Amino acid sequence: MKFKATILAGAIAFGSAAYGVHAMGTNSEEANKNTQSAKISIDEAKSIALKEVDGKVIDVDQDQEGPYVVYEVEVQTQNGEKDIEINGQTGKVLKDDGDLLKEQAKITTQEAETIALGKVSGEMTDLDLDYDDRTAKVVYEVEVTHNGLEQDVKIDAVTGDVLHVQKDDDDDDRDDDLDDDNIKSSQVKVTEQKAEGIALKEVDGEVVSIELDEDDGIALYEIEVQSNKGEAEVTVSATNGDVLEVEWDD
Repeated sequence: MKFKATILAGAIAFGSAAYGVHAMGTNSEEANKNTQSAKISIDEAKSIALKEVDGKVIDVDQDQEGPYVVYEVEVQTQNGEKDIEINGQTGKVLKDDGDLLKEQAKITTQEAETIALGKVSGEMTDLDLDYDDRTAKVVYEVEVTHNGLEQDVKIDAVTGDVLHVQKDDDDDDRDDDLDDDNIKSSQVKVTEQKAEGIALKEVDGEVVSIELDEDDGIALYEIEVQSNKGEAEVTVSATNGDVLEVEWDD
């Protein structure tokens, strides 16, 4: 699960998949490596909460949201109970689900739009500030439309690096679904995790996407890797783990 804040025309709206205090978890090894320890103690979190509202602290929870620590302090006030969420690294009070993301981002929405439009031609039609479980990065996902074709540009919200560009094509999606239906489970003897490891031995970098596909009856993984040299697609046999092809983006 991931948290997400949609930013468009200066407004921020949160969907049903929004990043909540008790909601987020990740299986990403990269996220686990980047896990941050709390710099704010429980007592400090209580003091911060009581500066925010008058009352008595009745409960404190420390939650791990992706790599981040968040305190949820429950305060009994004259008007009832109130929950105060606090960033465990900075001590800042989190007013809404997007605050934790916005604290991490160094690139502004305008800069993200400029970077995306410098990568692909068109008009920005949507922009999301998101948390990528796989890479453990806060990212902007910018949708750019040109002549009816939509392209999604994923940008590191801290460095401004372009991590991934993907074309949205309904016909391609339907073809992919048909291919997936043709894949026999007996053909898939290599797990996604092992395939990622094989791809990273071939190209040093970070896996940004992996897809199980079929080509002429052969089950294979198409793995996109972002490296210092650019983005490469590594095709790995899902049957024996052989590297079938390495293709670099222009």
